[in-house]
Amino acid sequence: MTSVTVRGDQMAEEIHGLCLRSKYLSRAAVASSPALIWIVEPDLDRARQFEKLCPQVLDVINPGDWKTEGEQKGFQYFQNFVLNTKESVEFLGPAGSNGRRCWTIPHHHCNNTNWVLPPDRVEKPRVVGYLGQPAHLHDAEAIEAAVRKLGLEFRCFSDTDLKSYESIDIGIAWTRREAQRDATRSNIKFANFAAHGIPSVVCDYVSYRAVNERLGEPAGIVAASLSDFIDAIAALAQGADLRSGFNRIAEKAQQSYSRQQIGQEYLAMLAQIRP
Repeated sequence: MTSVTVRGDQMAEEIHGLCLRSKYLSRAAVASSPALIWIVEPDLDRARQFEKLCPQVLDVINPGDWKTEGEQKGFQYFQNFVLNTKESVEFLGPAGSNGRRCWTIPHHHCNNTNWVLPPDRVEKPRVVGYLGQPAHLHDAEAIEAAVRKLGLEFRCFSDTDLKSYESIDIGIAWTRREAQRDATRSNIKFANFAAHGIPSVVCDYVSYRAVNERLGEPAGIVAASLSDFIDAIAALAQGADLRSGFNRIAEKAQQSYSRQQIGQEYLAMLAQIRP
């Protein structure tokens, strides 16, 4: 689902914390906590009220334009940051007087049942699918036309319908090149495809390349242009061995991007912030 859900509700539960709207924060609760992590949009007035009660962290998610949004989001106020990629720091503008400490923590996958695309569907794929907000799949008409020429079905699913990953035989995620988006967006779609054993083609995000690097072998194809992207769909559709290789990564991806593993990365960060 959304990054806020993944970073907030789900991760808070994993590390035995609470995810609250800022209006429900009390001084007593903040003072008794190891840290307070703001997600995307901090309440700076309240952050200033709490600054001596416990360490505070800003989970940026997507930086936006620091020149117009940085002050509102507190890029110069906060000292501790969680980022999708280390490159994201370049889009936060100048650090505040206390400096800046950053931790790169990926999103965990949503495959809570450890479901894996079965061998018969790896052997004979039928559905090329995208799961997410329609506006976040660029050039959808061209992609759909190319998919149908391959004799496959093209389907889009809502980002709230996570069960629909089980309806996808070849996964796709594509946006046109844009420097900041490519450098700062999360790994979430690629990690989800990998954890379900779904062979996939994705755009050239830094975080997507990091998935292949973290796993030590490719979980899918990263494409830098629309033509390469469409060619890669064809290669997957026609390459049984290629699909099988990506499918075999599922167990490794499930472990590497599990809530438990990512939760340990949050706890390691908190231990450094407040020993």
